[in-house]
Parts: sequence; structure tokens; C-alpha cells
Amino acid sequence: NYKLLIENFENRDKSVPYFAFNVTMQNHGGYTIDAQNFVEEIYATNTSKAYPKANKYLSLIKHTDEAFKELVEYFSKVKEPTVICMFGDHQPSIETKFVEEIIGVEDLAELTPEQEQSRYCTPFYIWANYDIEEKTVERLSSNYLSSLVLDTAGIKLTKYNKYLLNLAETLPVINNAGYIDKDG
Repeated sequence: NYKLLIENFENRDKSVPYFAFNVTMQNHGGYTIDAQNFVEEIYATNTSKAYPKANKYLSLIKHTDEAFKELVEYFSKVKEPTVICMFGDHQPSIETKFVEEIIGVEDLAELTPEQEQSRYCTPFYIWANYDIEEKTVERLSSNYLSSLVLDTAGIKLTKYNKYLLNLAETLPVINNAGYIDKDG
């Protein structure tokens, strides 16, 4: 996927800025399918039993990390200012018992609000091949992410983008589990 992205970048219309919203499906499920070109390498070891879906997911994430490293290495050599944002839009659909064991509960139906919110957390990473402000964002729901990327890239924000970034200061998380305000 990333090799195709690089190929598309190299063959782009150079008279206009290049933009790609690249959605990969590698880590979106189907963790029961065996493929001849995939070797499972990562296993959860401190669990009460084996969880094949979780292990396949962890192995796929390792491959994604390696591919993302190659993508960043390629764009680090590109002269054109480039920003890459990588994020997950949901946690994996793996064994419920694995999730319960990792969280430390008997039943996902009995989660506290904090535990339920933890099930909606996915990391994101914004990288540029030029200097940008380094910072850690503790909490931010995905509805704000595009505005944060535009702001980080120094692109002029619309009134709506400005509104979202302002709202994120007061209400950084809005999702199916509820919301988290600036005070946690």
C-alpha cells in the first residue's frame, strides 16, 4: 500500500499540491484468515490462554510499523514539504475474552465509564519532513484530527476548523461512550 502511495506521489501532477487520504485495510479485521505470504511473529505471552485473533492483529501491527518506517524514511528525503498523519479509527475486533483480560474485568458490559472510554482510544502520529512543534496530545477525538493536521502544517484554517480546535480545548473527546471535558 505504501509503495503504491509513493509511486502515486512520484507520478503526480507537480503543478498542484499532492494530497492523499490513504485508508489501509490490513488491520481492520479478518483475523481468522490464513495467508501464505504472512508469517505470524508476535504473540501475547502474559495471558491465561492463547488468543489467535489478538496474536494475528499484533503481528499485522508489527508489519504496519515497519512499512510506516519505510514511508517516513522515503518522505524524509523529499524536498517538498510533507506532512503525514497516521491514526487508527477504532480498536481491533479481537477476542472479547482477551480484551476483558487485558482491561481486568469479568464482563465488558460492566465497564466503568473510564474503562469504556479506554476502548475508544487509538493513537495518532503527525510527522513532517520539516520542523514542526513537538507535542503530546493527551486526548483528542477523531472529529478534531483534520483541523489539528491542517494547523500543524501551517495551512490557513477555515472558520469551521478554528471552531473545532477551540471546542477541542473545552471538550477534547466526543464519542459513543460519552465525552471527556478539559478537566478529565
